[in-house]
Amino acid sequence: MIVDEYASATSIRELATSRNFYALDKLMPKISYDILADEIKKGHYISGIERFEKEIMFTLRNMSVAEIANLPDVNEGLENAIKNAANSCNSLSELMGFVKSKRYTSTRIHRILLYALLGITKEDMENSKKIDEPYIRVLGFNSKGQTLLSNICNENKKLNVITSVKQFTTTCRNKKLLMMLEKDIQATNIYTLGYDYDSYSNLDYTTKLITY
Repeated sequence: MIVDEYASATSIRELATSRNFYALDKLMPKISYDILADEIKKGHYISGIERFEKEIMFTLRNMSVAEIANLPDVNEGLENAIKNAANSCNSLSELMGFVKSKRYTSTRIHRILLYALLGITKEDMENSKKIDEPYIRVLGFNSKGQTLLSNICNENKKLNVITSVKQFTTTCRNKKLLMMLEKDIQATNIYTLGYDYDSYSNLDYTTKLITY
């Protein structure tokens, strides 16, 4: 939805997919637009889950029914429908049509497919809920934000603030936090498989913070 000069995240994604740079430029802060436009031009913009169709189908076909049942949001025998669809369908759209129903919406099925691709289990979800102080992943800041972040960290030294993945993985002793970060890193590595060009891995270690 677009109201005046404000746009929803869904509208931004639709405009990015259609490469409507003129509209995006009018609806986004300049720094955000510049970054997004540059990523689109580099072929680094992923328009949807369909970009990972083969990876998802391969993953589901390799999983047992019990493993699919252990994915979050899977219950009431849904694992059997997903496994049957993965074994007989040639595309995600075909699989969605096979599995989707009034009880199981497209949004829910999409989440389950991503859980499968990322290897996220029901146990992982429960463990994440038990973490009292999750980490804060900083992707970028301006000079004002940098000062604010420094003040926050000085006020509460127990906060798990990540500005360097390499440093955090070296110094952190909390296994549950490291498990969550490992999922972040894995998600990035899978995401880059959808790039048109320069599909490098381990970008979490090499990409610098965005500063302006």
